[in-house]
Amino acid sequence: MIQTYSAGTVINALAIGYGCAFALDLKMRLKADFDSKESILIENGVEKRDKVLEFVLDRFKLNAVVEVESEIPKKGGLGSSSAFLNALLLAIFKHLSKPLNAWEILNLNAELSLKCGISYTGAFDDASASLLGGIVLTNNLDRKIIRWEFKRSRAVVLIPEFDRGEVNLERIREDVELVKRAFELTKVGRYREAMYLNTLHYCKAIGYPIEIVEVVRDLDCFCGLSGNGPCFTAFGDIKEVREAWKTYGRVVETKIVNEPCDDVFLTPDLFSD
Repeated sequence: MIQTYSAGTVINALAIGYGCAFALDLKMRLKADFDSKESILIENGVEKRDKVLEFVLDRFKLNAVVEVESEIPKKGGLGSSSAFLNALLLAIFKHLSKPLNAWEILNLNAELSLKCGISYTGAFDDASASLLGGIVLTNNLDRKIIRWEFKRSRAVVLIPEFDRGEVNLERIREDVELVKRAFELTKVGRYREAMYLNTLHYCKAIGYPIEIVEVVRDLDCFCGLSGNGPCFTAFGDIKEVREAWKTYGRVVETKIVNEPCDDVFLTPDLFSD
């Protein structure tokens, strides 16, 4: 059984190509049987045909019955697609007895995400957090990790009652000064301010209520919109956050994960100079 992690957001990479994500202990578990003549996905007990699964398996000239159990909400901005591709690639690499090279897995994840049309940037930040744990700052265009550190903390995820807003790339990439400032803050580990600035930009661009972070901004926590939403995440002293966010939807308590999800190895080409 392979397992990978969810990813929360410090900086969404859509605006400037740099992203920052952190691993959350919401797991995706995957089991693959490669003794099959066709490719089938069984997701949380429901059997279906899946174009992403078929595309990836075709790349390796394989078929498989793939069973997935996931704690990660889909289309919530929590890296479910990155976690799925990480888990599937780990299963394939093990089946083919390929070394678990983290850069190769993450580079393939980004490449396949783009080719399948499930990501605008390749989501190298989400994929890196999901595979490696901790907090990662990445150059999504060059597929390099700029900064990687570990932080022990409880966390919460808000799954709001409203749906994802329209992700308009032209609007998101207009007037990106807030995200540029967030990037500079993230480079020196000032995640609290960075998350707030990132959230201001994306809530305005996509159309989410900023009050969700404003109501907890004075608390001892780091909070913000996750990915393209609609989920929000927070870590730190989350007791009061949990209570404040209950009025907006379902709140799930978890933690930041600080170790890789599997026995991968790291090489210098994974990291930016």
